Amino acid sequence: MNISMSYRFALWAIAIALASCAAGLQAATDSPAVQAAEALQPKAKPPFVIPTDAAARAKLVAEVREYMQRAPAEVRAHPAAADFPGVLAPNTPRVTRTVTVSGDRKRWQSTGLYANAGEVVTVTPATALPAGVSIEIIIGCHTDSLLGDKQTEWKRFPLLSRKFTLGPAATPVANAFGGPIFAAVRGNTGKAGFSLDLRLANAAEAPFFVLGKTTPAQWAAIRNAPAPWGELVGHNMILHFPASQVRQMDDPTPLLEWWDKVVAAEDHLVGWPERTEQERVVPDRQISAGWMHSGYPFMCYLASAPMITDLKKLRTDGDWGFFHELGHNHQSPAWTFAGQTEVTVNFFSLYCMETVCGKPTGTGHGAIKDLDALLKKRFADPPEMGPFEQLGPFIVLIRKFGWAPLQATLASYQSAPAAPKSSVEERQAEFIRRYSKNAKADLSAFFKLMGYACPDSLRGELKSLPAFDFAAWRAQMGTAKP
Repeated sequence: MNISMSYRFALWAIAIALASCAAGLQAATDSPAVQAAEALQPKAKPPFVIPTDAAARAKLVAEVREYMQRAPAEVRAHPAAADFPGVLAPNTPRVTRTVTVSGDRKRWQSTGLYANAGEVVTVTPATALPAGVSIEIIIGCHTDSLLGDKQTEWKRFPLLSRKFTLGPAATPVANAFGGPIFAAVRGNTGKAGFSLDLRLANAAEAPFFVLGKTTPAQWAAIRNAPAPWGELVGHNMILHFPASQVRQMDDPTPLLEWWDKVVAAEDHLVGWPERTEQERVVPDRQISAGWMHSGYPFMCYLASAPMITDLKKLRTDGDWGFFHELGHNHQSPAWTFAGQTEVTVNFFSLYCMETVCGKPTGTGHGAIKDLDALLKKRFADPPEMGPFEQLGPFIVLIRKFGWAPLQATLASYQSAPAAPKSSVEERQAEFIRRYSKNAKADLSAFFKLMGYACPDSLRGELKSLPAFDFAAWRAQMGTAKP
Protein backbone atom coordinates (compact mmCIF):
# COMPACT_ATOMS: atom_id res chain seq x y z
CA MET A 1 0.00 0.00 0.00
CA ASN A 2 1.46 3.37 -0.97
CA ILE A 3 1.57 6.35 1.40
CA SER A 4 -1.32 8.14 -0.32
CA MET A 5 -3.57 5.13 0.04
CA SER A 6 -2.49 4.62 3.66
CA TYR A 7 -3.27 8.27 4.41
CA ARG A 8 -6.71 8.06 2.83
CA PHE A 9 -7.45 4.84 4.69
CA ALA A 10 -6.44 6.45 7.97
CA LEU A 11 -8.70 9.44 7.35
CA TRP A 12 -11.58 7.09 6.48
CA ALA A 13 -11.05 5.09 9.67
CA ILE A 14 -10.98 8.27 11.75
CA ALA A 15 -14.17 9.48 10.10
CA ILE A 16 -15.93 6.20 10.82
CA ALA A 17 -14.77 6.29 14.43
CA LEU A 18 -15.96 9.87 14.87
CA ALA A 19 -19.33 9.02 13.33
CA SER A 20 -19.71 6.03 15.62
CA CYS A 21 -18.84 8.16 18.62
CA ALA A 22 -21.36 10.80 17.55
CA ALA A 23 -24.06 8.20 17.10
CA GLY A 24 -23.26 6.70 20.47
CA LEU A 25 -23.32 10.12 22.08
CA GLN A 26 -26.67 10.90 20.44
CA ALA A 27 -28.15 7.61 21.64
CA ALA A 28 -26.80 8.24 25.10
CA THR A 29 -28.38 11.69 25.28
CA ASP A 30 -31.77 10.60 23.91
CA SER A 31 -34.48 10.18 26.50
CA PRO A 32 -35.80 6.66 27.18
CA ALA A 33 -39.03 7.71 25.42
CA VAL A 34 -37.15 8.63 22.25
CA GLN A 35 -35.17 5.39 22.30
CA ALA A 36 -38.34 3.36 22.85
CA ALA A 37 -40.24 5.20 20.12
CA GLU A 38 -37.46 4.77 17.57
CA ALA A 39 -37.18 1.08 18.42
CA LEU A 40 -40.89 0.80 17.55
CA GLN A 41 -40.89 -0.01 13.83
CA PRO A 42 -44.18 -1.70 12.86
CA LYS A 43 -44.64 -3.05 9.34
CA ALA A 44 -47.55 -4.39 7.37
CA LYS A 45 -45.99 -7.83 7.86
CA PRO A 46 -45.32 -8.47 10.63
CA PRO A 47 -47.35 -5.91 12.57
CA PHE A 48 -46.37 -4.84 16.07
CA VAL A 49 -48.56 -6.55 18.68
CA ILE A 50 -49.56 -4.02 21.35
CA PRO A 51 -48.99 -5.17 24.95
CA THR A 52 -52.15 -6.38 26.65
CA ASP A 53 -50.87 -5.39 30.08
CA ALA A 54 -52.52 -2.06 30.88
CA ALA A 55 -49.45 -0.52 32.48
CA ALA A 56 -47.13 -1.56 29.65
CA ARG A 57 -49.58 -0.25 27.06
CA ALA A 58 -50.00 3.07 28.87
CA LYS A 59 -46.22 3.48 29.08
CA LEU A 60 -45.84 2.80 25.35
CA VAL A 61 -48.60 5.24 24.43
CA ALA A 62 -46.99 7.93 26.60
CA GLU A 63 -43.62 7.33 24.91
CA VAL A 64 -45.18 7.64 21.46
CA ARG A 65 -46.92 10.88 22.39
CA GLU A 66 -43.76 12.35 23.90
CA TYR A 67 -41.78 11.42 20.81
CA MET A 68 -44.25 13.14 18.49
CA GLN A 69 -44.12 16.35 20.55
CA ARG A 70 -40.40 16.99 20.24
CA ALA A 71 -39.28 20.48 19.31
CA PRO A 72 -38.50 20.83 15.58
CA ALA A 73 -34.78 21.29 16.24
CA GLU A 74 -34.72 17.93 18.05
CA VAL A 75 -36.63 15.99 15.39
CA ARG A 76 -34.86 13.49 13.18
CA ALA A 77 -36.24 10.95 10.71
CA HIS A 78 -37.79 7.95 12.42
CA PRO A 79 -36.26 4.66 11.20
CA ALA A 80 -39.75 3.48 10.10
CA ALA A 81 -40.50 6.55 7.96
CA ALA A 82 -38.93 5.01 4.86
CA ASP A 83 -41.32 2.06 5.14
CA PHE A 84 -44.40 4.27 5.56
CA PRO A 85 -45.35 6.90 4.52
CA GLY A 86 -42.05 7.13 2.63
CA VAL A 87 -39.10 9.49 2.35
CA LEU A 88 -37.45 11.55 -0.37
CA ALA A 89 -34.76 9.93 -2.46
CA PRO A 90 -31.17 11.01 -1.70
CA ASN A 91 -30.08 14.23 -3.40
CA THR A 92 -33.66 15.37 -3.96
CA PRO A 93 -33.57 19.16 -4.42
CA ARG A 94 -35.27 21.32 -1.81
CA VAL A 95 -37.22 24.40 -2.85
CA THR A 96 -38.48 27.66 -1.41
CA ARG A 97 -42.02 28.61 -2.39
CA THR A 98 -44.57 31.26 -1.45
CA VAL A 99 -48.21 30.16 -1.05
CA THR A 100 -51.28 32.25 -0.33
CA VAL A 101 -53.63 31.37 2.53
CA SER A 102 -57.24 32.57 2.41
CA GLY A 103 -59.03 33.72 5.55
CA ASP A 104 -62.35 32.57 4.07
CA ARG A 105 -61.42 28.92 4.43
CA LYS A 106 -61.23 26.92 7.65
CA ARG A 107 -60.18 23.49 6.40
CA TRP A 108 -56.69 22.49 5.30
CA GLN A 109 -55.27 24.59 2.50
CA SER A 110 -52.89 22.62 0.33
CA THR A 111 -49.43 23.94 -0.48
CA GLY A 112 -48.30 21.31 -2.98
CA LEU A 113 -45.11 20.94 -0.93
CA TYR A 114 -43.72 18.06 1.11
CA ALA A 115 -41.60 18.00 4.26
CA ASN A 116 -39.08 15.19 4.31
CA ALA A 117 -38.95 13.00 7.40
CA GLY A 118 -36.88 14.61 10.15
CA GLU A 119 -36.11 17.82 8.26
CA VAL A 120 -37.00 21.33 9.38
CA VAL A 121 -39.13 23.42 7.05
CA THR A 122 -39.20 27.13 7.85
CA VAL A 123 -42.53 28.93 7.40
CA THR A 124 -42.47 32.73 7.36
CA PRO A 125 -45.58 34.95 7.14
CA ALA A 126 -45.31 38.01 4.91
CA THR A 127 -47.41 40.20 7.20
CA ALA A 128 -49.06 40.10 10.62
CA LEU A 129 -52.31 38.19 11.10
CA PRO A 130 -55.55 39.96 12.04
CA ALA A 131 -56.28 40.04 15.77
CA GLY A 132 -57.81 36.82 17.04
CA VAL A 133 -56.69 34.77 14.03
CA SER A 134 -53.98 32.10 13.98
CA ILE A 135 -52.65 29.75 11.34
CA GLU A 136 -51.90 26.11 11.99
CA ILE A 137 -49.22 24.39 9.91
CA ILE A 138 -49.90 20.67 9.46
CA ILE A 139 -47.33 18.12 8.29
CA GLY A 140 -48.81 14.80 7.23
CA CYS A 141 -52.18 13.84 5.77
CA HIS A 142 -52.36 10.58 7.74
CA THR A 143 -54.10 11.96 10.80
CA ASP A 144 -55.64 8.75 12.15
CA SER A 145 -54.35 7.94 15.62
CA LEU A 146 -53.94 4.23 16.35
CA LEU A 147 -53.58 4.77 20.10
CA GLY A 148 -57.20 3.83 20.85
CA ASP A 149 -58.00 1.05 23.28
CA LYS A 150 -59.58 -1.14 20.57
CA GLN A 151 -56.35 -1.44 18.60
CA THR A 152 -54.53 -4.73 19.14
CA GLU A 153 -51.71 -4.27 16.64
CA TRP A 154 -49.95 -1.60 14.60
CA LYS A 155 -49.05 -1.95 10.94
CA ARG A 156 -47.43 1.48 10.93
CA PHE A 157 -46.30 3.94 13.59
CA PRO A 158 -49.44 4.94 15.54
CA LEU A 159 -49.07 8.72 15.01
CA LEU A 160 -47.88 10.24 11.74
CA SER A 161 -49.13 13.83 11.59
CA ARG A 162 -48.05 16.97 13.47
CA LYS A 163 -49.45 20.48 13.93
CA PHE A 164 -47.67 23.76 14.73
CA THR A 165 -48.99 27.25 15.39
CA LEU A 166 -47.41 29.78 13.05
CA GLY A 167 -45.50 32.49 14.87
CA PRO A 168 -45.18 36.15 13.83
CA ALA A 169 -41.77 35.52 12.28
CA ALA A 170 -39.95 32.52 10.80
CA THR A 171 -41.41 29.35 12.37
CA PRO A 172 -39.57 25.99 12.17
CA VAL A 173 -41.77 22.91 11.70
CA ALA A 174 -40.73 19.27 11.45
CA ASN A 175 -42.16 15.77 11.58
CA ALA A 176 -40.17 12.57 12.12
CA PHE A 177 -42.33 10.97 9.40
CA GLY A 178 -42.59 13.93 7.03
CA GLY A 179 -45.66 14.48 4.88
CA PRO A 180 -47.60 16.95 2.74
CA ILE A 181 -47.72 20.46 4.19
CA PHE A 182 -51.03 22.25 4.82
CA ALA A 183 -52.13 25.52 6.41
CA ALA A 184 -55.39 25.99 8.31
CA VAL A 185 -56.89 29.25 9.55
CA ARG A 186 -58.04 29.12 13.17
CA GLY A 187 -59.63 31.55 15.58
CA ASN A 188 -61.88 34.54 14.98
CA THR A 189 -64.12 33.67 12.06
CA GLY A 190 -65.24 37.28 11.86
CA LYS A 191 -61.91 38.17 10.30
CA ALA A 192 -62.60 36.33 7.06
CA GLY A 193 -61.70 38.04 3.82
CA PHE A 194 -57.98 38.47 4.41
CA SER A 195 -55.25 36.60 2.58
CA LEU A 196 -51.69 35.99 3.67
CA ASP A 197 -48.56 34.89 1.83
CA LEU A 198 -46.46 32.21 3.52
CA ARG A 199 -42.87 31.50 2.50
CA LEU A 200 -41.88 27.84 2.94
CA ALA A 201 -38.18 26.97 2.78
CA ASN A 202 -36.47 23.56 2.61
CA ALA A 203 -39.50 21.67 1.29
CA ALA A 204 -39.78 19.41 -1.75
CA GLU A 205 -42.25 19.50 -4.60
CA ALA A 206 -45.04 16.95 -4.74
CA PRO A 207 -47.18 15.73 -7.64
CA PHE A 208 -49.93 18.35 -7.33
CA PHE A 209 -52.82 19.11 -9.68
CA VAL A 210 -55.49 21.78 -9.23
CA LEU A 211 -58.56 21.46 -11.43
CA GLY A 212 -58.96 24.49 -13.66
CA LYS A 213 -55.52 25.88 -12.81
CA THR A 214 -52.83 23.32 -13.60
CA THR A 215 -52.16 23.26 -17.34
CA PRO A 216 -51.33 20.05 -19.24
CA ALA A 217 -47.75 21.26 -19.66
CA GLN A 218 -47.43 22.00 -15.95
CA TRP A 219 -48.87 18.60 -15.05
CA ALA A 220 -46.51 16.81 -17.42
CA ALA A 221 -43.64 18.20 -15.35
CA ILE A 222 -45.03 18.25 -11.81
CA ARG A 223 -46.49 14.74 -11.84
CA ASN A 224 -42.90 13.45 -11.65
CA ALA A 225 -42.08 15.59 -8.61
CA PRO A 226 -40.07 13.64 -5.99
CA ALA A 227 -42.41 13.55 -2.95
CA PRO A 228 -43.73 10.07 -2.06
CA TRP A 229 -47.36 11.32 -1.88
CA GLY A 230 -49.32 13.31 -4.44
CA GLU A 231 -52.51 15.34 -4.37
CA LEU A 232 -55.31 16.07 -6.85
CA VAL A 233 -57.49 19.07 -6.01
CA GLY A 234 -61.00 19.40 -7.41
CA HIS A 235 -63.67 21.99 -6.68
CA ASN A 236 -65.53 19.69 -4.27
CA MET A 237 -63.06 16.87 -3.55
CA ILE A 238 -59.35 16.45 -2.88
CA LEU A 239 -57.72 13.07 -3.49
CA HIS A 240 -54.45 11.89 -1.92
CA PHE A 241 -52.45 8.98 -3.31
CA PRO A 242 -49.04 7.37 -3.25
CA ALA A 243 -47.12 9.36 -5.85
CA SER A 244 -46.56 6.29 -8.04
CA GLN A 245 -50.31 6.12 -8.64
CA VAL A 246 -50.63 9.83 -9.44
CA ARG A 247 -47.69 9.85 -11.86
CA GLN A 248 -49.48 7.37 -14.12
CA MET A 249 -52.32 9.83 -14.89
CA ASP A 250 -52.04 11.75 -18.13
CA ASP A 251 -54.88 14.11 -17.22
CA PRO A 252 -56.64 14.04 -13.82
CA THR A 253 -59.39 16.40 -15.04
CA PRO A 254 -62.11 13.82 -15.89
CA LEU A 255 -61.49 11.97 -12.61
CA LEU A 256 -61.80 15.11 -10.51
CA GLU A 257 -64.89 16.24 -12.41
CA TRP A 258 -66.53 12.89 -11.63
CA TRP A 259 -65.74 13.14 -7.92
CA ASP A 260 -66.92 16.74 -7.88
CA LYS A 261 -70.21 15.50 -9.32
CA VAL A 262 -70.54 12.91 -6.54
CA VAL A 263 -70.01 15.46 -3.79
CA ALA A 264 -72.38 17.92 -5.50
CA ALA A 265 -75.06 15.20 -5.65
CA GLU A 266 -74.78 14.48 -1.93
CA ASP A 267 -74.81 18.20 -1.15
CA HIS A 268 -77.96 18.59 -3.24
CA LEU A 269 -79.73 15.77 -1.43
CA VAL A 270 -79.51 17.69 1.85
CA GLY A 271 -79.86 21.14 0.34
CA TRP A 272 -76.40 22.43 1.13
CA PRO A 273 -75.36 25.61 -0.68
CA GLU A 274 -72.55 25.59 -3.21
CA ARG A 275 -69.48 24.70 -1.23
CA THR A 276 -66.32 26.75 -0.86
CA GLU A 277 -64.24 23.98 0.71
CA GLN A 278 -63.64 20.45 -0.45
CA GLU A 279 -64.03 17.04 1.12
CA ARG A 280 -60.75 15.13 1.33
CA VAL A 281 -59.91 11.41 1.13
CA VAL A 282 -56.64 9.81 2.30
CA PRO A 283 -55.67 6.14 1.88
CA ASP A 284 -53.64 4.71 4.76
CA ARG A 285 -51.94 1.45 5.62
CA GLN A 286 -54.01 1.22 8.80
CA ILE A 287 -56.95 3.34 9.91
CA SER A 288 -58.56 3.84 13.28
CA ALA A 289 -61.89 2.13 12.57
CA GLY A 290 -63.64 0.05 9.93
CA TRP A 291 -62.69 -0.54 6.31
CA MET A 292 -63.35 3.16 5.68
CA HIS A 293 -64.54 5.92 7.96
CA SER A 294 -65.97 9.39 7.58
CA GLY A 295 -64.54 12.68 8.78
CA TYR A 296 -62.06 15.20 7.48
CA PRO A 297 -60.26 13.69 5.82
CA PHE A 298 -62.33 10.56 5.32
CA MET A 299 -60.06 7.54 5.42
CA CYS A 300 -59.70 4.28 3.56
CA TYR A 301 -57.12 1.53 3.30
CA LEU A 302 -54.39 1.58 0.68
CA ALA A 303 -56.12 -1.36 -0.99
CA SER A 304 -58.93 1.03 -1.94
CA ALA A 305 -56.64 3.65 -3.47
CA PRO A 306 -56.70 2.14 -7.00
CA MET A 307 -60.51 2.17 -6.91
CA ILE A 308 -60.54 5.94 -6.40
CA THR A 309 -58.84 6.48 -9.76
CA ASP A 310 -60.51 3.73 -11.81
CA LEU A 311 -62.78 6.16 -13.64
CA LYS A 312 -64.17 3.58 -16.07
CA LYS A 313 -65.35 1.36 -13.23
CA LEU A 314 -66.55 4.30 -11.14
CA ARG A 315 -68.70 5.59 -13.98
CA THR A 316 -70.42 2.24 -14.51
CA ASP A 317 -70.42 0.61 -11.07
CA GLY A 318 -69.92 3.51 -8.66
CA ASP A 319 -68.58 2.74 -5.21
CA TRP A 320 -71.14 2.25 -2.46
CA GLY A 321 -68.52 2.49 0.27
CA PHE A 322 -67.12 5.85 -0.83
CA PHE A 323 -70.62 7.26 -1.31
CA HIS A 324 -71.50 5.92 2.15
CA GLU A 325 -68.58 7.56 3.96
CA LEU A 326 -69.23 10.88 2.25
CA GLY A 327 -72.83 10.44 3.33
CA HIS A 328 -71.82 10.28 6.98
CA ASN A 329 -70.39 13.79 6.54
CA HIS A 330 -73.88 14.93 5.49
CA GLN A 331 -76.02 13.20 8.13
CA SER A 332 -78.07 15.09 10.70
CA PRO A 333 -79.60 14.02 14.05
CA ALA A 334 -82.73 15.90 12.98
CA TRP A 335 -83.65 12.91 10.79
CA THR A 336 -81.30 10.15 11.95
CA PHE A 337 -82.50 8.39 15.10
CA ALA A 338 -81.12 5.72 17.43
CA GLY A 339 -80.00 2.67 15.47
CA GLN A 340 -80.13 4.54 12.15
CA THR A 341 -76.58 5.85 11.78
CA GLU A 342 -75.82 3.12 9.23
CA VAL A 343 -79.30 3.42 7.69
CA THR A 344 -79.97 7.01 6.64
CA VAL A 345 -76.38 7.33 5.48
CA ASN A 346 -77.29 4.98 2.65
CA PHE A 347 -79.71 7.54 1.24
CA PHE A 348 -76.56 9.04 -0.23
CA SER A 349 -75.25 5.78 -1.66
CA LEU A 350 -78.63 5.09 -3.24
CA TYR A 351 -78.88 8.61 -4.63
CA CYS A 352 -75.40 8.59 -6.17
CA MET A 353 -75.86 5.12 -7.60
CA GLU A 354 -78.96 6.36 -9.42
CA THR A 355 -78.18 9.98 -10.32
CA VAL A 356 -74.43 9.72 -10.92
CA CYS A 357 -74.01 6.12 -12.11
CA GLY A 358 -77.38 5.57 -13.78
CA LYS A 359 -78.45 2.56 -11.70
CA PRO A 360 -82.16 1.71 -11.39
CA THR A 361 -83.93 3.25 -8.40
CA GLY A 362 -83.19 1.51 -5.14
CA THR A 363 -80.25 -0.58 -6.35
CA GLY A 364 -76.47 -0.56 -6.21
CA HIS A 365 -75.69 -3.01 -3.41
CA GLY A 366 -76.11 -6.78 -3.27
CA ALA A 367 -77.80 -6.61 0.13
CA ILE A 368 -80.79 -4.72 -1.32
CA LYS A 369 -81.21 -6.82 -4.45
CA ASP A 370 -84.25 -8.61 -3.00
CA LEU A 371 -86.43 -5.85 -1.57
CA ASP A 372 -89.27 -8.24 -0.80
CA ALA A 373 -87.01 -10.36 1.42
CA LEU A 374 -85.82 -7.23 3.23
CA LEU A 375 -89.38 -6.08 3.88
CA LYS A 376 -90.41 -9.49 5.19
CA LYS A 377 -87.54 -9.40 7.69
CA ARG A 378 -88.13 -5.77 8.63
CA PHE A 379 -91.83 -6.27 9.36
CA ALA A 380 -91.52 -9.73 10.90
CA ASP A 381 -92.39 -10.39 14.53
CA PRO A 382 -89.90 -9.68 15.96
CA PRO A 383 -88.47 -7.42 13.24
CA GLU A 384 -84.91 -7.63 11.99
CA MET A 385 -83.31 -4.20 12.39
CA GLY A 386 -80.11 -4.50 10.40
CA PRO A 387 -79.08 -1.47 8.34
CA PHE A 388 -80.38 -2.85 5.06
CA GLU A 389 -83.61 -4.19 6.59
CA GLN A 390 -84.23 -0.68 7.92
CA LEU A 391 -83.31 0.83 4.56
CA GLY A 392 -85.93 -1.30 2.80
CA PRO A 393 -88.97 0.83 3.78
CA PHE A 394 -87.24 3.97 2.56
CA ILE A 395 -86.58 2.27 -0.78
CA VAL A 396 -90.33 1.67 -0.92
CA LEU A 397 -91.00 5.40 -0.48
CA ILE A 398 -88.36 6.37 -3.03
CA ARG A 399 -89.78 3.96 -5.60
CA LYS A 400 -93.32 5.13 -4.94
CA PHE A 401 -92.79 8.90 -4.74
CA GLY A 402 -89.35 9.45 -6.28
CA TRP A 403 -86.45 11.35 -4.76
CA ALA A 404 -88.00 14.81 -4.81
CA PRO A 405 -90.04 14.49 -1.57
CA LEU A 406 -87.11 13.06 0.40
CA GLN A 407 -84.73 15.67 -1.01
CA ALA A 408 -87.15 18.48 -0.16
CA THR A 409 -87.58 17.05 3.33
CA LEU A 410 -83.88 16.78 4.11
CA ALA A 411 -83.18 20.18 2.55
CA SER A 412 -85.95 21.81 4.60
CA TYR A 413 -83.82 21.44 7.73
CA GLN A 414 -81.33 23.95 6.30
CA SER A 415 -83.86 26.80 6.36
CA ALA A 416 -86.09 25.45 9.14
CA PRO A 417 -83.98 23.44 11.63
CA ALA A 418 -85.58 21.10 14.14
CA ALA A 419 -86.71 22.87 17.29
CA PRO A 420 -83.88 23.09 19.83
CA LYS A 421 -84.03 20.54 22.63
CA SER A 422 -86.92 18.72 20.96
CA SER A 423 -87.47 15.12 22.05
CA VAL A 424 -86.88 12.11 19.83
CA GLU A 425 -90.63 11.65 19.52
CA GLU A 426 -91.08 15.26 18.46
CA ARG A 427 -88.30 15.01 15.89
CA GLN A 428 -89.74 11.79 14.47
CA ALA A 429 -93.20 13.34 14.19
CA GLU A 430 -91.70 16.41 12.49
CA PHE A 431 -89.89 14.23 9.96
CA ILE A 432 -93.14 12.41 9.14
CA ARG A 433 -94.95 15.74 8.81
CA ARG A 434 -92.42 17.18 6.39
CA TYR A 435 -92.03 14.01 4.34
CA SER A 436 -95.81 13.58 4.04
CA LYS A 437 -96.38 17.16 2.92
CA ASN A 438 -93.59 16.94 0.35
CA ALA A 439 -94.88 13.59 -0.93
CA LYS A 440 -98.47 14.96 -0.89
CA ALA A 441 -99.49 11.76 0.88
CA ASP A 442 -100.25 10.75 4.45
CA LEU A 443 -97.29 8.58 5.45
CA SER A 444 -98.16 8.43 9.14
CA ALA A 445 -99.44 4.85 9.16
CA PHE A 446 -96.39 3.63 7.25
CA PHE A 447 -93.95 5.34 9.62
CA LYS A 448 -95.93 4.09 12.61
CA LEU A 449 -95.51 0.58 11.22
CA MET A 450 -91.76 1.33 11.15
CA GLY A 451 -91.87 2.25 14.85
CA TYR A 452 -91.78 6.04 14.56
CA ALA A 453 -93.64 8.13 17.09
CA CYS A 454 -96.86 9.22 15.41
CA PRO A 455 -99.22 11.10 17.75
CA ASP A 456 -102.94 11.32 16.99
CA SER A 457 -102.60 15.06 16.50
CA LEU A 458 -100.24 14.48 13.57
CA ARG A 459 -102.54 11.92 12.01
CA GLY A 460 -105.33 14.43 12.27
CA GLU A 461 -103.18 17.10 10.66
CA LEU A 462 -102.39 14.85 7.70
CA LYS A 463 -105.84 13.32 7.14
CA SER A 464 -106.57 15.71 4.26
CA LEU A 465 -103.82 14.01 2.25
CA PRO A 466 -104.41 10.67 0.48
CA ALA A 467 -103.08 7.87 2.66
CA PHE A 468 -100.21 5.75 1.37
CA ASP A 469 -101.55 2.19 1.17
CA PHE A 470 -98.49 0.04 1.70
CA ALA A 471 -100.38 -3.24 1.25
CA ALA A 472 -101.80 -2.08 -2.08
CA TRP A 473 -98.37 -0.94 -3.23
CA ARG A 474 -96.90 -4.34 -2.45
CA ALA A 475 -99.70 -6.12 -4.25
CA GLN A 476 -99.24 -3.89 -7.26
CA MET A 477 -95.50 -4.59 -7.24
CA GLY A 478 -96.26 -8.33 -7.24
CA THR A 479 -94.76 -9.03 -3.84
CA ALA A 480 -96.23 -10.99 -0.98
CA LYS A 481 -97.16 -9.54 2.38
CA PRO A 482 -94.61 -9.99 5.17
